[in-house]
Amino acid sequence: MKDEKTYSRGIFLLVIYFVFLLLDCYFLYKANYKSRLFSKPILMFFLIFWFHRNTALGIGIPPQSSRILVCTYSIFILSALSDFFALCWNIFFWYAWMILYIPIYFVYLLLYIEVGRRANEEKKLVFYIKKIVPAFITVALLAVLVLWKTTGLGIETYQLGLYLHVFIICLLAAVCMNMWEFKQLEKSRLLFAIGVLFIILTNITFCFDALYYNRRHRILDVFTALGNGSATIFMLLGVIKVLKYWKKLEY
Repeated sequence: MKDEKTYSRGIFLLVIYFVFLLLDCYFLYKANYKSRLFSKPILMFFLIFWFHRNTALGIGIPPQSSRILVCTYSIFILSALSDFFALCWNIFFWYAWMILYIPIYFVYLLLYIEVGRRANEEKKLVFYIKKIVPAFITVALLAVLVLWKTTGLGIETYQLGLYLHVFIICLLAAVCMNMWEFKQLEKSRLLFAIGVLFIILTNITFCFDALYYNRRHRILDVFTALGNGSATIFMLLGVIKVLKYWKKLEY
């Protein structure tokens, strides 16, 4: 009964999060940026509370999962800082908002690596070439196509930052595909993969929105916001699934 009650409360908080996410997207589409000063910050509050309710307050956290928690809460902190910069609507803060996604996705990468390491029977970091190479090359080729269309693949300073950003996403996709070699992750790896897929789609949308169309179409801003929110949710669902069944894994 306690687990069912915790689960239902978690779903309720998640529904509230999506309601405010849609409200924030509406303000974004209408260019009502003053209202976003209220709708945007509350998103992270509900997200953290939902995650905390379904882990530390609900099922408990195995001590072996501390690194996963550190990565997860680091993503929360960096994302909250990124949200703050995004609301400032100053050119300096706008660039800071974009740059912050490099460390955010890097922590995503560390999180996925740690999940894979913990799922290995010997608790060692093992990469399977037949999984990671095709995934890396596929995403890299897609990225080259998108960047060629949107930026011309130049070597200006901001473009070099984009290439680092893309490289981390390619690594993230490769590490995610590596999870398919671990039977212990069969209940969570699809959630992690959907999260990566949303990250890829979100970044494609953002490239065309900001670099190709110069943000003329606000609907693309909305798709970017929805994609970011969805990517985070599926990543957290994967983490919760891993933590919830961690005691069933063989140590």
